[in-house]
Amino acid sequence: MPKTKQEVIPVLREYIVKQILAREVALADDTALIEGGYLASLQTVQLVTFIAEHYGVEVEPEEIDEANFRSLDSIATLLVGKLP
Repeated sequence: MPKTKQEVIPVLREYIVKQILAREVALADDTALIEGGYLASLQTVQLVTFIAEHYGVEVEPEEIDEANFRSLDSIATLLVGKLP
């Protein structure tokens, strides 16, 4: 099980690009996902579901905000902080 942001970010990037966006996009670790229009509410829910299924980590509703889901880096920080 991945334990670091460096291990989690590529998995999140691949899921967002292939499953959510379904097109090739170069997403840097600090790309603004919500502000940049890559994640809207439905896509964010898809990503939260993926995180729960893939990592066994529940993201609480109050954690789903622009600060935590701003970029791959911020999502990875949240996720790694919840890993056992």
